Amino acid sequence: MKNLITNFIVDFVREYEKRDEISTTWREPLVGFADAYHEQIMHIRDYTFEEHLMPSDVIEDPTIIAYFIPFTKDIADSNIERELASEKWTLAYQETNEMFIKLNDYLIKKIEEMGYKAAVCKEAGDFKTDILKSKWSHRHIARVAGLGTFGINNMLITKEGCCGRYFTIVTNLPVSPDKPLEEEKCLYKKNKSCLMCVKHCFSGALSKDNYDRFKCYETCLKSFYEYEKLYGDKEPQKGKPKGGSDVCGKCVVNLPCSFKQP
Repeated sequence: MKNLITNFIVDFVREYEKRDEISTTWREPLVGFADAYHEQIMHIRDYTFEEHLMPSDVIEDPTIIAYFIPFTKDIADSNIERELASEKWTLAYQETNEMFIKLNDYLIKKIEEMGYKAAVCKEAGDFKTDILKSKWSHRHIARVAGLGTFGINNMLITKEGCCGRYFTIVTNLPVSPDKPLEEEKCLYKKNKSCLMCVKHCFSGALSKDNYDRFKCYETCLKSFYEYEKLYGDKEPQKGKPKGGSDVCGKCVVNLPCSFKQP
């Protein structure tokens, strides 16, 4: 069953990137399965905030499918220079988000055809601007699904690195859950040998001891306004951002953990 779900996701991504209107290509997705009653999920509000929803708020008797879509190196390399997100990085962010909607619909349909239930957490996009936190953390759940461990940059470091995006689907599909990784993947947390993500944070939002999410978001908004001004009132052009997106990504590119497991 786990292999079947994984193949659904991998095959969908491979076919999706062949579409004429899509400019982004992705590396092979990683898929994990989280125990909805694992201790780390039962205490997820301790790691996120008190309004974070529980998997049982989405579906009864749940387990969780978590998947990671890794970006390609050319996308990451495009985002090394300048203080704002590159056009290619911004477009990859936008096209990945658009793909998530279609991929999730496809996966839910496949699961329902097998006689089970599946749904995304609709409140995942409920981003509270006063505290800059969401009611559903894909990354924290993906951590429990065994996809990686958190780096200083607050991103999961997987066996394919930290350069990409996550999503989760709640289901009552009967699959055995994966276990969270025990080995620390962040080099700084492991042996104090790296702080490249901090060095690459132009905004100063990231330090070894603190993450200023408001300063980070302020930088992301600069990218939004730049591309909204350039492309927001134009017809979509292949290879160009579709208006603005509040992204940055400097703390996940050009790192030892961007594309491989340290």
